[in-house]
Amino acid sequence: MRSLEAYRELIGRVETLAQSSPLRYRINLALLAILGFGYVVAMALVTVGAAVGVLVLLVISKSVVLFKLGLVPLALAYMLVKALWVRLPPPEGRRLNPREAPALFEEIERVRKATNARPVHEVVLTPDFNAAVTQVPRLGVLGWSRRYLIIGLPLLASLPPYQFRAVLAHEFGHLAANHARFGNWIYRVRQTWRRVLEALEHSQSAATRLFTWFFEWYTPYFNAYSFVLARANEYEADRESARITSHDDAADALVAVYAKGSYVEAEFWKAFYARADEQPHPPAQPFVEYLNGLRSIPPDAAERALAGAMGRSTGIEDTHPSLSDRLAALRVRARVPACFQITAAHALLGAKRLQLMEEFDLAWRESLAQPWKERHAFMQAMKERLTAYEAAARERELDDAERWELAGAVEAVRGGLAALSVLDELLRRAPEHAPALYARGRIRLDDNDEGGAADIEHAMRLDDEAREPGAQLLYTYFYARHDLSRCDRYRGTLQQVQQERQLAAAERSQLRAQDVLHPHGLEQDTLAEWIEVLESDQTVRRAWLARKQVRHLARIPAYVLCVQFKMLSTGGEGRLTQIGNALSAGRSCLAVTGTRASRRLRKLDGALIFER
Repeated sequence: MRSLEAYRELIGRVETLAQSSPLRYRINLALLAILGFGYVVAMALVTVGAAVGVLVLLVISKSVVLFKLGLVPLALAYMLVKALWVRLPPPEGRRLNPREAPALFEEIERVRKATNARPVHEVVLTPDFNAAVTQVPRLGVLGWSRRYLIIGLPLLASLPPYQFRAVLAHEFGHLAANHARFGNWIYRVRQTWRRVLEALEHSQSAATRLFTWFFEWYTPYFNAYSFVLARANEYEADRESARITSHDDAADALVAVYAKGSYVEAEFWKAFYARADEQPHPPAQPFVEYLNGLRSIPPDAAERALAGAMGRSTGIEDTHPSLSDRLAALRVRARVPACFQITAAHALLGAKRLQLMEEFDLAWRESLAQPWKERHAFMQAMKERLTAYEAAARERELDDAERWELAGAVEAVRGGLAALSVLDELLRRAPEHAPALYARGRIRLDDNDEGGAADIEHAMRLDDEAREPGAQLLYTYFYARHDLSRCDRYRGTLQQVQQERQLAAAERSQLRAQDVLHPHGLEQDTLAEWIEVLESDQTVRRAWLARKQVRHLARIPAYVLCVQFKMLSTGGEGRLTQIGNALSAGRSCLAVTGTRASRRLRKLDGALIFER
């Protein structure tokens, strides 16, 4: 199944089956999961059997060749069995205990009992505007899960107590219906398949093809079946939330979560980070400002956010249904979120909320400091550039390079739409200017002008480096509009780029006898950077540099650096890796050592770039 349209049709058929025959659907999903798991286990048993068979022949024939041959299936079997053991990390966040927030834990326990859900082992507080329950297996695919209730402090600080209770009831509804347990098992199986395929890709063996054909058929079906389960569980959890609270309370909680989230993404963060244009340092209390913004949304912004949330339709990119579909299932109309003085954080955390907010504020200040500083410096430089170029334009005609710089400065300071006129003039003078085409297309797409797609595609044809970001941009644009037929085209481009990158990485990972080497062709000032790295390692005696002829991603030069260490020095391989990593920024460089490699590079003019 290679098209998104076909995948959407499959999900539709599975949804129909789940509605008409729920038991048959769950049985099919369980069997489908077992099928994939059984295939991997069967292949592991086959490889173990093959290894044992070869070793038996070895004992009989005493052949060294057969011994080496027996190691191949045995190594493959080990790799497959290891892949079956999937360990998931626990969720990150601030652990809470009942002594810190007794009222919160009492409310959690009341809702848990009302839903008849199993207890959670830990409550984790996060800075995200979200809530969730998750089960982390302690024995891999064998289960024995530890249950976590994840609560976002922004959710607590922006919802009234009754709406937070509805959110809690929804999450415990998943546990009560055993959604999380079955879903976690499905997730672990999915992770197993991913790890198996990754291991086989690295092996570069013929066995890869044996698994690829199966998973190309199996994965879309398994994903579609598990997708439908996850979406059905959301509707069931909504009904449980309405039963514990009321239909109106459950609906108001959903509206608040969707609308506040939409407001933050569309308006709050844009205004928040825009302050870096003038202020060199982030706010003293960034997390508190975030909470205040969520709690007190201006009425007109709340209406816009709700309209935007209600306008989104259910798609295949998220297992959560759209807000409009969830409200329709509850048979309740949307109401604009209101502001409340008493929030769940006030009622359930009390004075503890101030300490928790201070903890998150400290973490946010530390994480924001550097990117905020960089954005401020960038904007100051853009403003200076804009002033200089506009002054120059009043005195003379700008060349194409200057117009391109001017367009970037205008977009940074005044916005993308303001830069369109500059880009239009540049493209009138230089119609094949790929960066300008890409920038104009991106701005037009941001303004919901589908004509920008033509500019992006033109830029992709002119500049190979624009293929990947252009395909990703167009894929995202049309995916959000559920135009899956057009998405398939760009997904194909992304797959081609990924395959080319993998082939290039494999080609550059080793120096083979048949590889063609050329003089490096680098200027002395560029070589100075390499020489500085080599000089800093006192164990390096000599180093030769060459350029390797490559087939894949040939536009990115591939270099081979052969390093000769001093006699009796130890840890050469580790230092070689460090040297290679130090030289890899913006370059493709393979660091090697050895007499054979040095002999090949010595024959090239100017290959010796360092000698102590």
